[in-house]
Amino acid sequence: MTLSLEYLVRHEAGKQLRDTFPGRFFCISCLAAFVRPVLGTTYPKTQIERALQTVSKTPGALAYKRSFVCDQCGKIGPSLGVGPGRS
Repeated sequence: MTLSLEYLVRHEAGKQLRDTFPGRFFCISCLAAFVRPVLGTTYPKTQIERALQTVSKTPGALAYKRSFVCDQCGKIGPSLGVGPGRS
């Protein structure tokens, strides 16, 4: 059985957001940087970013904010996280 990249990215991003960064939101680029070391060098960062953009369209258990301040880089843009986030 082959797992899709979107499934792997969704699983790893959710795991990291729940365990390591609860309540924090990250832009797609920063979240891709966190996920990439776990997935290894098989997938380039651009492919992981595209997968995260796909995940953001149907976030499921993840929370998607269309315009939010990234907790890593401070840029405003689409962000993913777990939990209610900041108001």
